[in-house]
Amino acid sequence: MARPILMPQVGQDLTEGKIVALRVKVGDKVKKGDIVADVESEKATFEVEAFETGTILEVRHKVGDTATVLQPLMLVGEEGEVIASANAGTAPAASAVPLAAAQQPTIVRQSQGKAGSSPLARRLAGEAGVDIAGIAGSGPGGAVVKKDVEAMRRSAPAVTTPPAASGALRTLQAGTGDPVVFVHGFGADLSAWRPFVLHLGIKNPVLAFDLAAHGANADVQADGFDALTGMARGLIAQAGVTRLHLVGHSLGAAVAASLAGGGDLDVRSLSLISPAGLGPKVNGDFVSGFLSSTSEAALNVWLGLLVHNPAQLPGALVRATMAAREGSMLADSQRRLASGVFSGNTQLFSIRDALQRFSGPTRVIVGQEDRIIPAEYARTVPGQVAVHVLAQTGHLPQLEAAQLVARLVTETVRSAG
Repeated sequence: MARPILMPQVGQDLTEGKIVALRVKVGDKVKKGDIVADVESEKATFEVEAFETGTILEVRHKVGDTATVLQPLMLVGEEGEVIASANAGTAPAASAVPLAAAQQPTIVRQSQGKAGSSPLARRLAGEAGVDIAGIAGSGPGGAVVKKDVEAMRRSAPAVTTPPAASGALRTLQAGTGDPVVFVHGFGADLSAWRPFVLHLGIKNPVLAFDLAAHGANADVQADGFDALTGMARGLIAQAGVTRLHLVGHSLGAAVAASLAGGGDLDVRSLSLISPAGLGPKVNGDFVSGFLSSTSEAALNVWLGLLVHNPAQLPGALVRATMAAREGSMLADSQRRLASGVFSGNTQLFSIRDALQRFSGPTRVIVGQEDRIIPAEYARTVPGQVAVHVLAQTGHLPQLEAAQLVARLVTETVRSAG
């Protein structure tokens, strides 16, 4: 059966990219990890990796085309296989959810007339206090790009608008039933969940948001764990969500557990991946090295500690992380947060009481080779919590053992009825 190789989303604001190189053609054989294309955005150029092994059956773009994130760039399958449909493997578009039931598409298709603005243009306009809606775009399909914002700043007075207080919850998968809300870990953002969501076997809506000092909320300050959790609780409340499932990773898993144990939300199930807050130790050298890295080479070394096998770390992740820091207050905000939740090699918070208070289905998934938070902490959780320790897996089980972790999360959600 043909499987898609998707245009990746390597940052929350990335909606599309320009194909600058195709490294394979129809009939070529590829294996998992091979580089099949190069894509350029306004922030960075990154490589597209094959996550499937097989033969290239179809290439849907040519060099110079603009590709939409999470849509197929090409299809891979068995040699000689006939493709049944030109739409095989198409992934659902993302959408913003400023309030509970809203479904507002945010994927920008610049071939369909005037098409909004680039991520860099939006950031520059926000920093300058310029209303981007009033700028004529010169980009593909009429999109507002960097040079348009700069021209407006030179030629006209800025129209000031109040800055947004925080980024909204976003929909990663449309569906029915109680939403499943994902919370990312320290140093990531909500876009990190997009590849994992494709493995889930649920029909529920899947939502995610950026923690304070991360992603769209880079300018939202949090000085400690209580402030971090409070901001998360406020975002969920603003979206009108009161009955939900929670899935979190690392620091985000600790936030999810705290929310579940707070008593003000109807949390149906709790899935915690490599959770922080179960014991005192954390790899403070990793936190410090991650935050102080000023080059892709240095950052790659520290991010390699997240996985059991560094070869599994996507190169695009390193480039996107570094690109997100350029010209922003992201690193400074994360340093401030880190000083409030970690002290050297010590975690300054605990979720053990919150886990004791929560009586719903709960599952903890950790990697046996985790070099950030000791895996043995998972064995000390309350007796009603199911624990899975995965061999040859580090701090990112959702990347290193995506299918297994997705199945466990799916079972946890379904067990709540």
